[in-house]
Amino acid sequence: MSHGSLVALEVGLVAVGFIAHIFRLSRRGMLSFRYSIGWFSIMFIGLLAVPLAAVFSPLAEKLQLTPSALLASISAIAVVVILIQLSVSISGNQRKVDKLVRENALLKEKLDITLKDHKSDSTE
Repeated sequence: MSHGSLVALEVGLVAVGFIAHIFRLSRRGMLSFRYSIGWFSIMFIGLLAVPLAAVFSPLAEKLQLTPSALLASISAIAVVVILIQLSVSISGNQRKVDKLVRENALLKEKLDITLKDHKSDSTE
């Protein structure tokens, strides 16, 4: 078996393993639908890359890389893009939580004032 075939087989097996893992996480409710679809898309692209391994070989040679290194580089770039997107999502969620905490504190203060007024009205 040639080196290119081994690389393609490894990429395919890893993609299938990740698909199974993402499916399991989705079924347990640990991943939202949006992220599940995103991860499934990436893994299916990985599966589609298996038959295209022959296409990567000439590109890898032009860049003076092995096909494995080229696929690893592409994967690393994809992971960085995902991490940036997750950072943006987390930042947005953090802003929402901060806003909710402030609004909750204001509502609690308003409720305390209302209860004090109600107690003072009932004692008179």
